[in-house]
Amino acid sequence: MERWRRRMNMFPLAIFLFLVGATLAWAFRVWVMVPVTMLTMLVGFGLMLALGSDFLGALGRGLLIGVMPQLGYALGLVTRSTLAGMRAPRTSRSASVALLYRQRSIDSTR
Repeated sequence: MERWRRRMNMFPLAIFLFLVGATLAWAFRVWVMVPVTMLTMLVGFGLMLALGSDFLGALGRGLLIGVMPQLGYALGLVTRSTLAGMRAPRTSRSASVALLYRQRSIDSTR
């Protein structure tokens, strides 16, 4: 039962780091993820060692916790591009060509 509780302590941290990664996608380029990932891996590893986990278990959980900001960053990029695509004007190619043709014909009559 105690081992299960130790594992459950990492879920709020994983959710928080996922949301941090999604937030970073809106403001920064991908290079910000290198120090964030390294820091979260080290913190997760140290936290699991402090909670009494063995070395390999702590290393594995540290790696899993380190991946969470990256997953959040990827989801943040997808969300940002989806919202940007929804805001873009929806013009068809034929309407664009017709508009260009109209503009050229107006310029040639002058």
